Amino acid sequence: MLARTPARVLLVAAALALPFGSGCNKKQQLTEVEVPEAGLTLRYDLTPGQTYQGHVRMRNAAQTPMGEIISIVELDAALTVLSRGDQSKREVEVTVSNIQVDLRLPEGIPAGAAGMSPDSAKALEGMQIRFDLDAQGDTSNEPEPPEGMDPAMAGMIGMVTSAVTAGISVRLPDQAIEDGATWDAVPKERDEEIKSAKSTGAFEGLGRNDAGEDIARLSFESATESVRTQGTLELTIKAEATTKATFSASGGYPVSVERKINNEIVGQATILIEIDAEWSKGSKVAVEAAPEAAPADDADAQEVTDPCDPDYAGMEECADDAEAAAEG
Repeated sequence: MLARTPARVLLVAAALALPFGSGCNKKQQLTEVEVPEAGLTLRYDLTPGQTYQGHVRMRNAAQTPMGEIISIVELDAALTVLSRGDQSKREVEVTVSNIQVDLRLPEGIPAGAAGMSPDSAKALEGMQIRFDLDAQGDTSNEPEPPEGMDPAMAGMIGMVTSAVTAGISVRLPDQAIEDGATWDAVPKERDEEIKSAKSTGAFEGLGRNDAGEDIARLSFESATESVRTQGTLELTIKAEATTKATFSASGGYPVSVERKINNEIVGQATILIEIDAEWSKGSKVAVEAAPEAAPADDADAQEVTDPCDPDYAGMEECADDAEAAAEG
């Protein structure tokens, strides 16, 4: 899976860097089971109304010319699959709560410079984030903070959004896989600012937990290079990432995601990003049905007006055909 490192990376302060993070993951006891002869197919369950509960913690340790900056965000996330889209890609809505932040700045830099505080976290309590999630784990259409928003608050919103999307996304293989299989894990759709990308996923076995769920153990190695604009600056960002994930083959969701990303913002800073997320599957709830496309009326249906056009479906005769018939 390729972790997005958006332009909001440096929003926490004009010269500082992005906040991501790490956390504690409760290891499940798994009993080893055999992979089916036909292989194992992994897909997210995107049934409209399906809910998931998650806990995400992100930690950044940024080495800058001013010294080390450590930022941590931790939150609970309640995800609901909406009806817009189809079985391969759905819009999801995530409500975040219990947001906790911690910021450690080099001596001499006031804490208020970065905008991370209990008050700013409290202001985002109950914030809802909508984006698209496909059945193979790719996210897209992530929201950006509104233009003109206070940069510190925009940085907080960007950080929370990045935490949620990075914590839910695991790039699954296209085909059924056998134990030890590897696959290309580069997302089909990705940020146009990414100039080069490579990512490989590996299947490391199948286990069964106490609840009877079959859990696949996955690992990923990836590297990207992107060029992004931050104000008047053009930043080259090189990222290398390793990920360990467990995915419920029977439930269709990531049970745990542990990701480490080493970002080099060339000439500016290096950031070690650690992300830990845990998810559980909840009940189904009623969601509003997706609006149906309005049927085209007769005027819209007949767009070809030339009677001599092969696609014309009206009542008029083509003059050329009429002349040919008369001559015949």
